[in-house]
Amino acid sequence: VIAQQITKQAVSIYNNLRTHFSLDLRKPAEVHLNPNIKYKSYRRNNVNLTELLI
Repeated sequence: VIAQQITKQAVSIYNNLRTHFSLDLRKPAEVHLNPNIKYKSYRRNNVNLTELLI
């Protein structure tokens, strides 16, 4: 339970308080709410992800 609360808090900080260089020092929540904001993507289009088997 404590780990879940800490994780929720960390995700909230990451998305709502912390600025990101790839978003031109904007917060992810801000960019998510405004589709007109352009941002850099470091993801390759031809990434071949393998299925994770647990």
